[in-house]
Amino acid sequence: MQNGKTSLKVTDQIELRLPKLAFAEELYDIIDRQRLHLRPWLSWVDKTHSVDHIREFIRSTKSFNTGGQKLTTFIFKNNEIAGSIALVKINKLHKIAEIGYWLREDFQGNGIITQSSQRLINYTFNTMEINRVEIRIARPNLKSLAIPKKLGFTHEGTLRQAHFIHGQYFDLELFSLLKGDIQK
Repeated sequence: MQNGKTSLKVTDQIELRLPKLAFAEELYDIIDRQRLHLRPWLSWVDKTHSVDHIREFIRSTKSFNTGGQKLTTFIFKNNEIAGSIALVKINKLHKIAEIGYWLREDFQGNGIITQSSQRLINYTFNTMEINRVEIRIARPNLKSLAIPKKLGFTHEGTLRQAHFIHGQYFDLELFSLLKGDIQK
């Protein structure tokens, strides 16, 4: 985010905030309580065993955010961490970014990821000079598959066995949205 801004307002109740070390304990507690929910699609869950792991993650995300290779934010609803949404890969040369997200189970079904994705996409197109946003989702992850469809993304195809997690391969569905798609 630019000009010293540390957050993007999504709604009156939802905000995307840049990482701070102060979030570490709450974030670890959430991940620890949500392991069964998060584990099927997020390989880092099994490697997160302490608040120190979270602190190191936050330090690295701050570095990647500053360097422009990624843009990680945490989703807050009513000042409580609900999840995270990020540009997990940014290719400045080709003006492409890939979105990734996760949400606590107890916050699902309220449009939080859809609204947060829309806000981040608008920021990406209007502020970062990105032309293409991609989302890649493992085929069995039905809740996540609904997000790009709601946001008007185009399904470009299936990347066969492109996701390896917990000893198993999954196909990834590739969706994209172009800056020009929104302007139509």
